[in-house]
Amino acid sequence: MRCVLCLRWYAEASVLRCSHLNRALNYKEVSVVNNPKVFISYSHDNEEHKDWVYKLATDLMAKGIDTILDQWDLELGANLPKFMENGLHDSDRVLVVCTDNYNSKSNNSLGGVGFENTILTTELMYNQQTTKFIPIIRSVSSQQKTPRCLASRLYIDFSNDEYIDDSFNQLVHEIYGLKLRPKPKLGKNPFQRPASNLPSMNEKSTPFFHSRFSSAFPGLRSIEWFEGENAIERLKILLKQPLKFEDGTPIWWWGHGDNHISDFKAVEDNIALMNRDELKINKIAAVNCGSYYQSFVYVETYAMEPTGLYEVSEDTRDPDDIDYRSEEYAIFGEHLINRSEYDDGAAVIDGKPVDTAGQAELRVRYITPYNFIIAPHGSPINNPAYDQRRRSILKEIISGRSSVDVLADELLKLPRTRE
Repeated sequence: MRCVLCLRWYAEASVLRCSHLNRALNYKEVSVVNNPKVFISYSHDNEEHKDWVYKLATDLMAKGIDTILDQWDLELGANLPKFMENGLHDSDRVLVVCTDNYNSKSNNSLGGVGFENTILTTELMYNQQTTKFIPIIRSVSSQQKTPRCLASRLYIDFSNDEYIDDSFNQLVHEIYGLKLRPKPKLGKNPFQRPASNLPSMNEKSTPFFHSRFSSAFPGLRSIEWFEGENAIERLKILLKQPLKFEDGTPIWWWGHGDNHISDFKAVEDNIALMNRDELKINKIAAVNCGSYYQSFVYVETYAMEPTGLYEVSEDTRDPDDIDYRSEEYAIFGEHLINRSEYDDGAAVIDGKPVDTAGQAELRVRYITPYNFIIAPHGSPINNPAYDQRRRSILKEIISGRSSVDVLADELLKLPRTRE
């Protein structure tokens, strides 16, 4: 048996004599797509084992894998060491069929298997990260299933014929650079806020609103009324973009319901669109009678003409306050469609069904006078205990039985909301 130093010297000398030196030293892993080439390294244990290896190689060829095998690639008088050397270096992957006999010859550097082990060991020494060599376990009785040079490598077990089809399928996938169980796509961190193109507000809603309020109503320290076009111009300053931020929506409205305000624009004379609500502005009252966080704007609108899509009935009335009536509809080009058609994504236009999905703009139109409050989200008005009273006093104001002054006095008495 050669000593380790002699074996290493012999291995290095063999590589220096090899015309494929660069491939030996610079082998890089690649995912083979078309017809990968493999070399089968095995020992001639007996005729039965040779037949098994022959069938394995034949099945690989049928799967489009160009297989180098001595049983069909060697002729009488051929240079056996050169065949093994070229096969090991010119192939994309090397299949090492491990049996007790093969492992013994490899570990003891005997015969052709020992020669192949010399070249294999050299490549592993120069490129320890390589996955070029695939151990195939066929008939091994010892606990160590591979030659020592491949002891740390993952192998495919072909020792049980009952599962040989599964093992072969795994081998084919591996040679083609595919995975039977591919790594799934990395999901999103469920605890991380999703990326947003929205700006950051970096302050609480009350100072944000007060800054907007001061720009829209400079110098105001009481209650002041504005009407018509002047009212809309002031609201355009108060509700200018941006209204949506990465860290929240600071300005809200409170009426017979409540919601944040994400958009406001004038669409016609005295008519504005706030989110999807059509508002024919009558007058507004800017209120600044206390601390900065207590300021708000009262808005009152005219009744608008019904759309003609619905019969005026109890069904269109607000369930909490029947004096408010609204119609929910959508605009599709020059046509108005009802809410049911909007939900169905299609409408009958000029007697024919038309696809409207994603093309219609939802609107709410108030066909009775309507009023509401605009304030910061952190306003004292944002108090569930005051909701019922808020609805009542807004109804009283619009019917002339109360005033904004009373509303302002009540809001001054509400506790400050924690933001």
